[in-house]
Amino acid sequence: MKKDVYVVAGAIVKDKKVFAAQRGARGVTAFMWEFPGGKIEPNETPEHALERELFEELKIKVKAHELITSIVDEHDISILHIDTYRCELISGEPTLTEHLDMAWLDKDSIETKRFSPADRPTLDKIKKDYL
Repeated sequence: MKKDVYVVAGAIVKDKKVFAAQRGARGVTAFMWEFPGGKIEPNETPEHALERELFEELKIKVKAHELITSIVDEHDISILHIDTYRCELISGEPTLTEHLDMAWLDKDSIETKRFSPADRPTLDKIKKDYL
């Protein structure tokens, strides 16, 4: 039986660009680009989980705003439920602690990065509504 995993991701939008990071060598999405985030802990709201995860992973303070997309990405052993929120950078500059690379992407450069196919609806909505 596949395990349901609930995670949040943050699309940090600033000056008509969105922040993305490249994953490491683990898992089915190894080396792909993503909007960083992580798992929701018990008794934690999605917004709080995202703000905590981005501080832990990137050493930045953000404010989570509206939900952009909710997608489901099914893998061999798990079903990943990903809620992506628009985030505002409050303080700090992203510092890599877990990812391999990072970039601020505009409408054109976002297409030069290899994201998971499951991220397509999120990418399309971000390009249409935020960039």
